[in-house]
Amino acid sequence: MIKFYDNVEKAAKWLLVISLAVMAILNFSNVLSRYVFHASLSFTEEITTNLFVYNTFIGAAIAARRGAHLGLTLISDRLNQKHQNVLAMIVAIIAAGLFAVLIYMGSGMVQSQIEYGQKTAALGIPEWWFGMAIPLGAFFVMVSFLVGGYETFKSKEVR
Repeated sequence: MIKFYDNVEKAAKWLLVISLAVMAILNFSNVLSRYVFHASLSFTEEITTNLFVYNTFIGAAIAARRGAHLGLTLISDRLNQKHQNVLAMIVAIIAAGLFAVLIYMGSGMVQSQIEYGQKTAALGIPEWWFGMAIPLGAFFVMVSFLVGGYETFKSKEVR
């Protein structure tokens, strides 16, 4: 299972690289269009903003597995290694619970976007395509916290 998740994470990293490249190209094109043609490409803002949401969740998922999120270590620093690993697993479960709530709330948002047939302003595509970033992204962050917590719990060292 962990091996499968390793492959998913590698694919996510490539999606992140490609997405950031697309965002940079779109923003550069928009700036160039404004200064050369004195006209803005409004659709670039829409795509860039929504890709940024996807990228935020991908980055958060990668950081969650590595234990790279900010944390307060006042309590954990005072514990021995075994108890630090247990605490890391407890924190991972609590964080996963938070993202489970975000999945639930985000799914409700997407359902209402589908129900009301909302479309994006510039491109006129279904809003739920971009809204899916929240429940999908939260799912991957939740799984990353659990995988990272499990790996820390099973390890002999603390991250």
